[in-house]
Amino acid sequence: MSKEKESRSAVSAGIGYTIGNILIKGINFLSVPLFSRIMTPDELGVYSAFVAYDSILFVILSLAIHSSVKNAKYTFSGEVDEYTSSVSLILWMNMAIGLIVATLFSGPLSSLLGLPVVCLYLLVFMSFGSSVLNLYNCRISLDYNYKGYLFAAFANTVGNLLVSLVLIHTIFQNQKDLGRIIGVSVTMLLLALVLLGTLYHRAKPKFERRFWEYAVRYSLPLVPHGLSQVLLGQFDRIMIRSMVSDAAAGIYSVVANISLILTIIIDSVSTAWTTWFYEAYAEKKIAEIQKRAVQLTIFFAILAIGLMALSPELVWILGGTQYESGKYVAIPLVLSAFAVFIYNVVVPVEYFCEKTMYIMIGTAAAGVVDIVLNYIFIMKYGFIAAAYTTLVAYICYAVLHFIIARKLSGISILPFKVVCFIVVLLLCMAALNLVFISSIIIRYFACAVVVIPMGLLLLKRLFKEKNQNG
Repeated sequence: MSKEKESRSAVSAGIGYTIGNILIKGINFLSVPLFSRIMTPDELGVYSAFVAYDSILFVILSLAIHSSVKNAKYTFSGEVDEYTSSVSLILWMNMAIGLIVATLFSGPLSSLLGLPVVCLYLLVFMSFGSSVLNLYNCRISLDYNYKGYLFAAFANTVGNLLVSLVLIHTIFQNQKDLGRIIGVSVTMLLLALVLLGTLYHRAKPKFERRFWEYAVRYSLPLVPHGLSQVLLGQFDRIMIRSMVSDAAAGIYSVVANISLILTIIIDSVSTAWTTWFYEAYAEKKIAEIQKRAVQLTIFFAILAIGLMALSPELVWILGGTQYESGKYVAIPLVLSAFAVFIYNVVVPVEYFCEKTMYIMIGTAAAGVVDIVLNYIFIMKYGFIAAAYTTLVAYICYAVLHFIIARKLSGISILPFKVVCFIVVLLLCMAALNLVFISSIIIRYFACAVVVIPMGLLLLKRLFKEKNQNG
């Protein structure tokens, strides 16, 4: 493929990932008001805890094998399908181990997690399915195959919603949390089996020692990194459930879906950004990388400001009056999502250089900060404090990886002055929205005053660039 075609493919894939992901995840987002009204906050709290535990087990069971696929494309030129098929056997092996552990220690694990024994097996199946889905997505992203990515996402989203609703309204009318858990787990497992069939059609799975050694050597240091990411993104729900109540965890989880709007778009763009970044960085197109990074930063800052202004109304839409106490949670969580964006822009340097130990250290440090602050402030101020401790931890997360990426590459993927200006602007807008959280007119007016000029500036730059390129 020529460089021009590769560039066009990257742009097309980025647009496809973003638009399609918004539409698909939008279905999931729109389901939040539905489930928040047919399930109690306590039931939602149990379900959110299951999702958090799944995130932890996924990291352990997958061993972050999927993260090695992009580099394997260059290390094992022409054998990436054989590589992907072979390392998938590691996931089968780890699932078997997980089922054995769940059987041997079902009692203690059930008591520790506060979940029925059946949920232990569902956790293993769910994590296995998530591992396969991530492996599949990493492989097809090398071909900019956003259609395959969207098919898998659509099947997973629609399938788990339909199965969950059927179970909740039939067999599990008195255990809606269990019906929801079974719905997501069974759908993910069945989808995983279909995706594995697709991968095995490309190359038959067989043990290759060189593939396994490379995958483990590359990915194993990322396991602590992945666990630390879970601590940052999910562990607050577990701590709220343990230290406050199931209902508080349910309220927090529902409101956290507001920041999910930003996260969905970040994930979509990052999928294409990472692949394009590898190619551009290998060709030393530093100025081009910096220009695109600044454009993306302005775009996501606009989205963050808009979401913060809309957040009180979105809380009511998502959950109704019984979730109103969570309106103070949304704004800091939106800022946390923006910090994740900064991380996603700069971290490809660390992956490209195969310095996964640096990735682990940076993320683990932020994870420790989150746990310590959560323990101190949730106990004292309740579940709302978790949003602010999470923000502090994510700021540390972004800053540490910004510094590490700068050290490895010798350049700033994002110019420091740009980052400082945007961060200060976002913090000021967050403070304004919190002070005037009951005044819709002031919030919306302030948002328009800031967002419109930023949007016009971004469009002006993009049109100017388009005209220069003919």
